[in-house]
Amino acid sequence: MAALSSSRLRTVALLAASYLGAWSVDNLRAQASDVAGDQSLPRELQSELDALLKPGWIISGSAKLAAGYRDNILLSAFDAAGRGFVDGQVETLALRPAESAWEYVAFLNADVLRYISPLPGANGEQQWFGQGEVRWIPDSRVRAGFSLQGYYQDMVVDLSETEAQRVIAPIKARGVMAAVSSRVLLPWHFSLEPAVQEHLSDYLDYPGDYREQKSGTRLEWKKWEWLALSGAWFHHERKYKDRPDYTAGGRALPGTRLNFSQEEGELKASSAFAGAGKWTMSASVGRLSNRDGASGYFDYNRKQAKLAIGWSYGAWSVNAEGTAQRFDYLVQTVGIGISPPPRVADNFDTLLRVERRLGRHWTAFAEGRWERNRSNEAEFDYRGSTALAGVGREF
Repeated sequence: MAALSSSRLRTVALLAASYLGAWSVDNLRAQASDVAGDQSLPRELQSELDALLKPGWIISGSAKLAAGYRDNILLSAFDAAGRGFVDGQVETLALRPAESAWEYVAFLNADVLRYISPLPGANGEQQWFGQGEVRWIPDSRVRAGFSLQGYYQDMVVDLSETEAQRVIAPIKARGVMAAVSSRVLLPWHFSLEPAVQEHLSDYLDYPGDYREQKSGTRLEWKKWEWLALSGAWFHHERKYKDRPDYTAGGRALPGTRLNFSQEEGELKASSAFAGAGKWTMSASVGRLSNRDGASGYFDYNRKQAKLAIGWSYGAWSVNAEGTAQRFDYLVQTVGIGISPPPRVADNFDTLLRVERRLGRHWTAFAEGRWERNRSNEAEFDYRGSTALAGVGREF
């Protein structure tokens, strides 16, 4: 059984796919067997690719330990309280490359954060996520898969987006998601990725349980590595177990059950190229409409823009992301008077991460995150930032 680090595994797959003209790891075996002469891979890459393609399970993983400071752990609009923390993460990946058209993948991630001087009700956070997937790959142009995911979260969450009042509190939630997806390569450098998903969410100490169905597709055009264009559309149907409908004035209607219907669209451009290092860039814009099918009290439109840039050179890598969102509520208003203005909210989130490899297995990293939630209703307005630094080991 071969053992490759998770980041190295992804690197080998991407590099080999680029050299061999393969569109994913799924058909590397067929492509690799035909390579000869000036198409051969570099010796180091070929040896790791041989390990990747060897029958049997490939197991990899990593562990990270970091310390940092968060300046508004309760997401407060009026009394921000900051605390230092220690954060530990473990990630494992198991892959069995395709044999006889079947491939298997399993993944587990655990992230546990503890504050050095806890506040009442906020000792820290933890997130657990696991996924198993079976893929059917009859040939190099078609792939279909079934995945099952499970998660558990214990963290401070802002639920105000879909609530009648401001709700920010430590929340424990668990859930399971089952999805069927496929990818088909089409003529003229197009690919199509339809998918359907069923999601069950269970809140342990809050009446927010729901069941959601999601379906949609993504169409991508990619002729060169330096440019890929895609468009996606998804439909969501969410049914709450305990939450009621509301009147247009914001009063609960006993005996009813709240449902959301959402339409989501996205346009995205991405690029990868070399020049004073290796670069990746992506930019996307999207829109989501939420409708409650009743009085419209929870109806809103969300606009989103996102930019991500990555750079690596030698042992160094830098990644930066920025997201901006605008929520326009159609029925909810702010303040009092004859004609109060509609509720509006803006969310901004930025991330900067720097990593340096310290040899074959070790990595040092530093990360900063800044978020700003701005609203025309004062109690919904807050900001926060997090800074951390640590080391990681791959195995």
